Amino acid sequence: MSNVKKHKNFTACGDSEAEQLLEGVLCEIGEALSGTGLSVFLGGSYGRGDGGVRQDRENGILYNDLDFFVFAENAPNGAEKLLRDIARKYEALLKVDVDFSRVMTVRDIRNNAARLMMQELKRGYRPVCGKDLLEEHLPALPAEELPYSEACRLLLNRGMGLLLAWEKISSGSSDTDFILRNINKAVLGGCDAVLIAAQQYRWTLDERVTAVGELISDGACKKLYADAAEFKKSPGRELKQDPQALWSAVRELFKACMISVCGKECSLLEANGKRECALKNLIKYCIKSRSIPGFPRKYMLPAVVALMPELYAALENRPEKFPVGFIFIPGKLYAALENRPEKLEHSKLYQHWLIFN
Repeated sequence: MSNVKKHKNFTACGDSEAEQLLEGVLCEIGEALSGTGLSVFLGGSYGRGDGGVRQDRENGILYNDLDFFVFAENAPNGAEKLLRDIARKYEALLKVDVDFSRVMTVRDIRNNAARLMMQELKRGYRPVCGKDLLEEHLPALPAEELPYSEACRLLLNRGMGLLLAWEKISSGSSDTDFILRNINKAVLGGCDAVLIAAQQYRWTLDERVTAVGELISDGACKKLYADAAEFKKSPGRELKQDPQALWSAVRELFKACMISVCGKECSLLEANGKRECALKNLIKYCIKSRSIPGFPRKYMLPAVVALMPELYAALENRPEKFPVGFIFIPGKLYAALENRPEKLEHSKLYQHWLIFN
């Protein structure tokens, strides 16, 4: 592969044990996929060279998921099953999630070129096997050209993680690993969304820490972001303060980020996303939800933009007060049962997230 965006390390701290482990894993996966015609790259934190290493080593060395991106000019039969089998093998070995994307075509690369995940992949990946289709077909866009909907997509994903963390906290779960991971991701994601909307996003974490310090005046917010950045580099599982108090503080920060990006109470009328309004978004909504909305105008926005008011309301009310309502999902019908409190997984917001994310 030529001109690969290759980093010296997989991890931010350069831990030798983690580096050797990941180097070996990538070689093994590359050999397993040799001759398949697939082009596979490691992206995410380890692909960018800023992955985390566990401090206590009680649950393996690695902290972040392994995010593999898969491309092919002509996808071979059985590719998806092969990738699932490899993922299961290394999840058991490494004790982290191993995720392979669906097999994407050259057309997919071009159609998704403006997505944050694709532009971050362009700037930081490790080759596993195959031809470098990214170098040939994925242009590098300036950070200031990231679309507004990517800020909303980031808010949706990190907001859902924050809500899931609350469910763990409120149920008395001892899974501090999950709680801390998603609380810190919410801090980073919320402020990063503000940077995207302000056209001041930066490609490296250290640059974003500086940019947040310059753009956001609130000292507490700056500290939370800086602390979350350090947690990403060297994650631990020790809760240093009351988890409910920490969650509540991060929730307020996240809501402030949503208002900054989307307007007061995330009203769609104020959302900057209307500049991405398109009829194809309405058609996509109708097909995926199998319904025709009563107020079609707002569904002409990118789906993630249309979900911002729901997410903001959920953060206001917390998961135990989520309405379930009626929503059709292919093969299933979720209905309200006796109007009693439901889990996040049963909410309309959660189901919309699964559909449109």
